Amino acid sequence: MKRNLSLTLAAMIIVAAIATTARAQMFGAQTVRARIPFAFNVGKTSLPAGEYIVTVLNPGSDRRVLQIRSANGRSSAIVQTIELTGHATTNAKLVFHRYGTRYFFAQAQMAGGSTTLAAVKSKAERVEEQTTAKSGQEIVVEIVAD
Repeated sequence: MKRNLSLTLAAMIIVAAIATTARAQMFGAQTVRARIPFAFNVGKTSLPAGEYIVTVLNPGSDRRVLQIRSANGRSSAIVQTIELTGHATTNAKLVFHRYGTRYFFAQAQMAGGSTTLAAVKSKAERVEEQTTAKSGQEIVVEIVAD
């Protein structure tokens, strides 16, 4: 009886370990690397032009958080996103909104995925959006990433 109980318990532990490993692989670290040729804002943070790595910090969550970090590690920002479902893409891309001369990080889409992670607009971006709405100077800029 004890042996059957021990075998059953051991089997349950193995199945749980396999399931946890499979889930971790399915929601593994998702990153995008891109060269951004202009300074831009992420929430309240201003980041200079340069090479950046965008990482999904909590890939298993329904409210994903992105870390946008310069390749040299000197600059970084974190932004909460909402998921938008669209068409699958073969290349990763980053999307920015430009109002006049200011750029704001707007979206990230990982290669092979159909889900776009859209940044929640900051107060500064909403102000710029309202200011330029009358002149129609909002421009969407897409950067294809690695």
